[in-house]
Amino acid sequence: MITFFVPGVPVPKGSGRAFYNKKKGVSYVVQDNAARQKPWASLISYTAQETGCKVSDQGIALTLFFQMPRPKAHYGTGKNRGVLKTWAPLYHTSTPDLDKLIRCVKDALKGIVYKDDSQVCKLEQVTKCYVHGDEIPGVDIKIRIIEP
Repeated sequence: MITFFVPGVPVPKGSGRAFYNKKKGVSYVVQDNAARQKPWASLISYTAQETGCKVSDQGIALTLFFQMPRPKAHYGTGKNRGVLKTWAPLYHTSTPDLDKLIRCVKDALKGIVYKDDSQVCKLEQVTKCYVHGDEIPGVDIKIRIIEP
């Protein structure tokens, strides 16, 4: 099993939009979140390479724990400035969507951990929570090769 943490605010893959150029007869697919998504995906790829990941041709099981930054509204003001409000949720239930966060990680690991993201045959656990206290936003990634 390979485990590593990628610090930073998790970014979703985004949706693709297709365009057709009539003059050239060519279709293009453009990601609507490419400017933010590419640096995040590069950081995931780099961190995976630094941990010594090698490309596998076997099945892969992933465990992903996304830690999202808390909004200021979750904390008190004045003398309670650093105190979490009682109603502040544990789980992150707003955008970005969990499936788009997963897609970004899977695409970033392609060619580093596996040949194609179709080899990911099991998502053992995927969670999207807010960070606690002084924790750093990011994603914990656990990769397990499934023996045939």
